[in-house]
Amino acid sequence: MTQLSNDCFKNNKKRISLEKAVSILKKRIKCIKKTQKIKLNHCLGRILSKDIVSKLNVPPFDNTAVDGYAFKFSDLNKKKETTLKLNGRIAAGQNFNKKIIKEETARIFTGAKIPEGTDTVIMQEDCNINGNEVILKPGIFKGANIRKKGEDIKFGKKIITKGSKLKAQDIALIASIGIKEIEVYEKLRVGIFTTGNELFEPGTKTSKSGIYDSNRYCLKNLLETINCSVKDYGIKKDNEKLIKNTLKRISNECDLIITTGGMSVGEEDYVRKVVEKNGSLNFWNISIKPGRPVALGNIFKKPFIGLPGNPVSVMITFLKIALPTINKLSGFLSPKESNFIVITDFNFKKKSGRKEFLRVKVSKNSNGAIKIKHYPNTGSGVFTSMVETDGLIELPEGLTYLKKGTKIKFVPYSEILI
Repeated sequence: MTQLSNDCFKNNKKRISLEKAVSILKKRIKCIKKTQKIKLNHCLGRILSKDIVSKLNVPPFDNTAVDGYAFKFSDLNKKKETTLKLNGRIAAGQNFNKKIIKEETARIFTGAKIPEGTDTVIMQEDCNINGNEVILKPGIFKGANIRKKGEDIKFGKKIITKGSKLKAQDIALIASIGIKEIEVYEKLRVGIFTTGNELFEPGTKTSKSGIYDSNRYCLKNLLETINCSVKDYGIKKDNEKLIKNTLKRISNECDLIITTGGMSVGEEDYVRKVVEKNGSLNFWNISIKPGRPVALGNIFKKPFIGLPGNPVSVMITFLKIALPTINKLSGFLSPKESNFIVITDFNFKKKSGRKEFLRVKVSKNSNGAIKIKHYPNTGSGVFTSMVETDGLIELPEGLTYLKKGTKIKFVPYSEILI
């Protein structure tokens, strides 16, 4: 009797690699170029639609970096103490119209404009005061403790590039050149729904064969984390007409459609059938685990992403397929995925010909070196594994055995959604 394989990846000739899938989406997806002007205080996480170019110098004038005394360097005795006459006090923001002449100094505070006639500032700790005289110690260099005009940003410099996702420090930099309103891409409008007769809304009573829908909650929060505007269309039963009508409605109201479930080859997998009849699929069977099947295509002239039904597969394929798609649609041109080299604390055997993502927990060994353990249950329906682990390691297609003590790249979940 022929033994049946329990490996769902075997004997499937239509699979493509993750790299090929991402390459396809980068070629075929284009940015949705709707823009809006918004105030700087509301820009966190938004995608810049125009370069930011400075129309001024920062700082706009030479100023002091310390509290101290401003003087002309040529007045300083290089070998012994120098005594200068005190002629003025300058606070930050104060207009000081005097010119400091030979053998004079002015008391000056951090951020204040350097007065005419001076070119160096000595820290107050390096001075002695005797009535109206200031005694300076030798050893300072010319130009010390002065922040030069344009030292941070020069007039005409591009400070932030179009396609950047704005962080707090970016917004502060924009504020420093006096801009209070900028042009960004509009938030991507994403419509989501899940499919399956077995799915029930949390808070309701399930049937004896039913389960609660967690995928929509995962998707909605992942999408909102990356600043998408999310519209939730709920749970849809396995009915071809219902699914077609839902997809048609979303296409009229949103920029992108994401579903979970219904993408395989079963009789009840209607989402794939509807998309193929009313649009196109660029790929639908990627050689990754967990994650198969997944699709990128279009329906009713709107981009479509079909994710698997298993909860872990949803999150992995969102991070590896949906996220690059959303970044491209949103105009985000420079996403970065930080990774770290860690040491495996386990042996692991895998099938050749597919890329695997292992959920791993980070800890330290007795020497303080970072090590990782994989979650014991690698099933794509075990969502506790995403909560009880810290990130992913990626095992390449050609690898069949991972040895304990191997150095490997680790990507924390927190570093993916940036």
